[in-house]
Amino acid sequence: MKINKKFKVLSVGMLLVLSLGVIGCSSKGEEGYSEIDAAKTEELVGENEKTLVIDVRDSEKYAAGHLADAINIPFDEFEARIDELAGYENQNIVLICNTGNKSGKAAKMLVDKGFKKVNNAQDGMEEHDYKTVTYNNVTGGAFEKLASENKNAVVVDVRDAKDYDKSHIENSINIPIDDFEAKFNELDEYKDKDILIYCSIGRRSAKAAGILTENGYEKATNSVDGVKEYEFKLSK
Repeated sequence: MKINKKFKVLSVGMLLVLSLGVIGCSSKGEEGYSEIDAAKTEELVGENEKTLVIDVRDSEKYAAGHLADAINIPFDEFEARIDELAGYENQNIVLICNTGNKSGKAAKMLVDKGFKKVNNAQDGMEEHDYKTVTYNNVTGGAFEKLASENKNAVVVDVRDAKDYDKSHIENSINIPIDDFEAKFNELDEYKDKDILIYCSIGRRSAKAAGILTENGYEKATNSVDGVKEYEFKLSK
């Protein structure tokens, strides 16, 4: 059977439109950053390649629930705190807020400061049913500052024992992630204190932070940067 050429062109066009709708899309505008939809946002947050997620909502809304791996820099503080992001200039960054408005303005600030891979989640937290977590996330630099300044905080290393024995943050305790669900109750005496968790690349520590929050620990903080990504001061 002979297929009409116009029908073939129309069919291909419809397939392309449908494909874009399924896999998510992004577009780079004149401002120098990419506008991404919810599907692309979830793809970047979940992929293995490291993506720094920055939630620019206020701290109360962040604490109520945010994307996994998202750190919090409220929009009203963003311009003054951009220097905290030194070292991330060439890393994928996703900014998110409630509606995509303030995060877009923050994205423009980063582009103006020379950041290369900036993405704005145009579908904000109020516009899409994202999977969220409630534990706190911080960068490696912020984590190290918390560990040194907060003398009452407990630092937990969830890497394997052999990696911990080679080097670790001073005074940290080791509960490998494979044992964490069975042994997290060893931290019960610290339940009212800040518990700072780190690993090699931020994945296992995020899992541990999730286990703690699910079991009533309200002060768990995860370092999104592990020892392979940030130059922590380590001791043997």
